[in-house]
Amino acid sequence: MPAVNEENNLYNKTADVSSDNVRSILGSNADYVSRVILVRDKPEIPSVLVYMEGLVDIKLINDNILKPLSQEGQFDSCNTEEDAARLISMGKIYSSSMKLRTNMKDLTDDILAGSAAIILNDAKTAFTFEAKASLSRAISEPTGENVIKGAKDSFIEDLRTNTALCRIKLTSPYLAIEQIRLGKQTKSNIAILYVKNIAKSKLIDEVKQRLESIDIDRVLDAGVIEGAIVDDKYSAFPQIQYTERIDRFCSSLVEGRVGILIDGLPTAYIVPGTLLQFLQAPDDYSFQFIIASIVRFIRFMSMFITLVLPGFYISITSFHPEMLPAELAFSIVASRVGVPFPMFVEVLILLLAFELLIEAGVRLPKVIGQTVSIVGGLVVGQAAVEAKLVSPATVMIIAITAIAGFLMPNQDFSNAIRLWRLILAIFGSIIGMFGLTFGLIFLLYHWCKMETFSVPYLDPFVASEDEQLQDTIFRLPLFSMKKRPSSLDPKNKKRME
Repeated sequence: MPAVNEENNLYNKTADVSSDNVRSILGSNADYVSRVILVRDKPEIPSVLVYMEGLVDIKLINDNILKPLSQEGQFDSCNTEEDAARLISMGKIYSSSMKLRTNMKDLTDDILAGSAAIILNDAKTAFTFEAKASLSRAISEPTGENVIKGAKDSFIEDLRTNTALCRIKLTSPYLAIEQIRLGKQTKSNIAILYVKNIAKSKLIDEVKQRLESIDIDRVLDAGVIEGAIVDDKYSAFPQIQYTERIDRFCSSLVEGRVGILIDGLPTAYIVPGTLLQFLQAPDDYSFQFIIASIVRFIRFMSMFITLVLPGFYISITSFHPEMLPAELAFSIVASRVGVPFPMFVEVLILLLAFELLIEAGVRLPKVIGQTVSIVGGLVVGQAAVEAKLVSPATVMIIAITAIAGFLMPNQDFSNAIRLWRLILAIFGSIIGMFGLTFGLIFLLYHWCKMETFSVPYLDPFVASEDEQLQDTIFRLPLFSMKKRPSSLDPKNKKRME
């Protein structure tokens, strides 16, 4: 315990810079490397090179730091460490990312972030040079957002690569990238992106304030950020949109939204997120507007079907069979002959079995997961029907429900719909259509009262401007949508003249 307290005392902005202090904090690690380097082989000018093995590119250190210090003539005039510090600060070492460090906290953070440090003990000064090794994977196609007509590149785990990809897509000088660090232990870099002449200042300040208020040890997954900055923390519905696609991310910035990139994660986050965003796919803007409108309408209908169909089926068959045509009612009754469970239990069994199949398909390796889905959907389903555990009509209803649910473009939104599908089925099993109607009213009320960063969750359906409705369930031609969403209150409201 005393050793930990000593490290905490050294790791602050008042502790003097020295190689001994760095060794006290990091020296017990197997990847810690420290070497004494004589400036131009002069014993009176020792410097200490410190880095973490594996985080740095050794060739960069040899060529850009060690060679100028020990072999070339830039430091021939040095007689003291102060002279060496002055020449290094003038750029005699080949690095464009040199930083002067005069306290232990900044020095240690740079070393752990992949920089090499030259420490001059007598001068109580250190210089850090970025020499990070390339540990990121190559840019590849999105895995969760299939692209038919559009760019094939996606974000990767390296933050600086991701910001560069955004710069390539969006070359405007007004694109602003601000960076903060979150996580007391992980010290993860978080980038906030927005277009200065479009995004509302209040929205930008709100995003910054919520991010900076996060006080947590680690930021290694998106849930930490999402759970801390959303407005309604108890809602199952997502309030922040995520995407792997760079073009979709940049398009949202141009609309007036704010983007968040997290170092180490291959996905970007966009705020505010509204219901309509989670039902739109990027390809909606790649196809001709009539085709895109039909596809989007089908997607909205699929959301309604997957949400309501199980509860509606239970309500009609259990409480209101008179609403069905006689032949259909007799067919459903005949198919349930020998089934020992009530209708609600039968639907619940199939819904839970469907959820188990989805979870198994996600967690298992891809080839095995596909096999499990096929075996579960066909073999087990057919065996359950023949064993009279469920009826064929119920299997058909759940199959339609499942297929409709697969049309949701956003997985977080799809998960919320699956939860509410079960809730509505329970309501429908209690008092039939009255219960189902009450559940739908309660869901609509939940959506109506939700706001995300002061933007209504049902925007633009509750917008005051008719022009916003041009891009909702149906999409009009792009040339007719001349204004940005008014709910975002952008500084520049016009997309085109």
